Amino acid sequence: MAEESAFKRRRTNSDGKSARSGRHDLSIEAINVDIGGVLFRVSRNTLTDNSSYFESLLSDRWKIEDKKGDKGGGESQAIFVDQDPKAFELLLNYMRSGMVYLPRDDPYLCKKTLMLAEYLGIHGFLITIKAITMKNISRREEYLSNEVSEAAQFDTRFGSLRLAVDKGILPCCYFPPSDDLKIKVSDRTFHASKAVLTEKSGYFSRLLTSHPEDYWKEEYISGENPDVMEVALQMLSSPNSAFTTMTEKFSQGGQNVKFRHFYVQAILTWLDKLQLPVDFRDNCVQTITHTFNA
Repeated sequence: MAEESAFKRRRTNSDGKSARSGRHDLSIEAINVDIGGVLFRVSRNTLTDNSSYFESLLSDRWKIEDKKGDKGGGESQAIFVDQDPKAFELLLNYMRSGMVYLPRDDPYLCKKTLMLAEYLGIHGFLITIKAITMKNISRREEYLSNEVSEAAQFDTRFGSLRLAVDKGILPCCYFPPSDDLKIKVSDRTFHASKAVLTEKSGYFSRLLTSHPEDYWKEEYISGENPDVMEVALQMLSSPNSAFTTMTEKFSQGGQNVKFRHFYVQAILTWLDKLQLPVDFRDNCVQTITHTFNA
């Protein structure tokens, strides 16, 4: 699942060893980090291996300590970062475990976490987020190549992370979209598959794919006649069910010729609006007109 993705990336030297391996005693030193008033105790290498911000900050502090002859001890004054501690906790979990997680039910915290990841230079976290988002937008099960390439496509398409957040691409499109679309018509609600709608109908394809975030819509409100909408949706997924529904409706309407004519014409008009594939539409129209003598 998207919320559990990918091993973290650690910076390494060309020989594959940690950049801090020569100073192992300091790399495992515990560092006090004060994030918005909440104290976290983290090993130095957890911070420096995952965050360019902390790598630079602690590298400079290391040089100062060397000059003073202070080799740590872990009880030095805390590093203060004026940011949200809840957002940092999510990123710290990534730095420790390599697992990417964002809380789907808290979009605001997701946004703060993304912006904090950029501020702290936690690039591995952001690469995974961007790669999964591109895969979801393209509605693919797998990456075309790898996470880094997918993330590069994200940057090319959406520009900066801030722009993607402002446009509503993130965090929305990071989470897998539901295939179910609720279509509300008057006092009735129909459920339809987005995959079927976009494949069979030009109308719904534009509605759900004009912008990347459109596919994440959960509800569509229509002013169409609910009986007509019911048949039209059935026609897309199961034409036989649509004909059964029409037959039942005619039975309820008795021998009223005007009702039959209006009902069939309304359905044919809506089928035109749906912009179906030509062969599929022609087959539906012929079957309706011949079966119900419209």
